Amino acid sequence: MARKRRTIVLTVALAALCSIALSTSPAAAKRLKPQGLWVGQEQYNSEFQGKSLKQSGTPGSKVSFSDQDGDSPTSVTFDPHHNLWIAYGGVSRADSRVAIVKHIVREVASIKKGKPAKEKVVLLSLGSGPHPFQSPAGIDFDHAGDLWLSNATGDVSQRGLMEFTPDQIEKSGAPSAANFLQAENFEPWALRFDSSDNLWVAQFPLPFVPGYTMQIGRYSPSDRATSGTAAPSLIVNMPNLSLPVNFAFDSRGNLWVAGPGPHGDELAMIAASDLSGSGEVSPSPAAIIISSAFGVLVGTGSCIGGIDFDAAGDLWASVGTDNGDCEGNTGDTALVEFTPNQLSVGGNLTPSVAIGQNDKKTNLFLPGPLRFGAAVQ
Repeated sequence: MARKRRTIVLTVALAALCSIALSTSPAAAKRLKPQGLWVGQEQYNSEFQGKSLKQSGTPGSKVSFSDQDGDSPTSVTFDPHHNLWIAYGGVSRADSRVAIVKHIVREVASIKKGKPAKEKVVLLSLGSGPHPFQSPAGIDFDHAGDLWLSNATGDVSQRGLMEFTPDQIEKSGAPSAANFLQAENFEPWALRFDSSDNLWVAQFPLPFVPGYTMQIGRYSPSDRATSGTAAPSLIVNMPNLSLPVNFAFDSRGNLWVAGPGPHGDELAMIAASDLSGSGEVSPSPAAIIISSAFGVLVGTGSCIGGIDFDAAGDLWASVGTDNGDCEGNTGDTALVEFTPNQLSVGGNLTPSVAIGQNDKKTNLFLPGPLRFGAAVQ
């Protein structure tokens, strides 16, 4: 199953994966104590916290649970009320159901490890209606609490960015988008909001040509106010990264992008000063991080599944999700951390913390998209 997911995800570039590090508003971020690192996995979803994030080793997760409506998570995020939302692509399910599932964090705490969680809301794509989402590659919430998702598959009538209001996602169902930004000239994948409520989207320009340049588009509130053709006010060309798997913003507003580059998997940082204008820009990375911990994938694609910053400014990445297809010094799978001091230096880094599997793999986890948010108490 894991190998199948890696093949499909990397073939179509399913990317995972708001605010600077935690949630959709600075006020909400201050209330999130302690932090939990939530990781969407092939078989289970897990949360790590406290001592488990302090030192390298093979710690167990605080909680670990499965979902009934999906087993291939593509994105993890939190709404303004700190509820956990997980998007599933449905690529390995027999019935291919695509779902976006909501969980109440405090209720997840009572689940026995590995058992299914009670799903509070399940948004399903039934493949019909004006805006069916066939593969929600990225989900996140704007500051008003509206859910946004990117749908990359399907024809041009289905491909784009979709917005659902809080009223639409209060209960399970298959709502049509309240707002639909149609992607005519690109495929949208990973997305997230910054602290100024701008929506950023990883975009594959169409048609594909050899040596194509990956882009990340910025959509201000006015850029996405009404349905129509998607038109970002800023396009950032990323010529050194053929597949931005995920991206995140640090506390200074710098954009960190993860994906395969000239040296294998890498993290490239675009300075905030290069992101304030409009039009189309092609900035040079202010820093590039490479590491043997990122592993080497057999084939094309990326070993990094997701990245995010914790409250202290440390950058975390999930690495290697395919039973040995991604092989790094940390083992088959790992969660790795780089401190602000390391990030300021750049270059070839050894993680400050690497959470991996034990020798017997009794704590096996297959990390994909991740996000910091409210912790299970």
